Amino acid sequence: MGGRIHGFLGGVLLTSALTYYTGEYFKKNQQFISHQLRVSDNTINNRILSDHDLKKELIPIDKRIGATTRVNFSETCKDIWNDEIIKMVNWVYGINWYQWGLTADKKLLSISDKIANSITEKK
Repeated sequence: MGGRIHGFLGGVLLTSALTYYTGEYFKKNQQFISHQLRVSDNTINNRILSDHDLKKELIPIDKRIGATTRVNFSETCKDIWNDEIIKMVNWVYGINWYQWGLTADKKLLSISDKIANSITEKK
């Protein structure tokens, strides 16, 4: 009796496994076919029927996978420190020193005028 139950359960397992993997195979094929149909539709509509895609530059797809790792914690800290220094230097270079000088000159001139006016009014 135990052999029949084991045989039945083995058959159920084999059938369900085949059904599952067949379904996954169909799903994978469906996704591939769907993608190919979308690409074909895009090609027909944007390249053959109109010149919409000819005006755009073709950019190749970068398929490289990059990973960055550090030797140790101190190297990571050094990289963060260097990045902050670079940001600070870029901020200093980004200041419009000429305009800043003009603004500072106008403010100093107005302050000196106020001081001169207050001194002359007291006498």
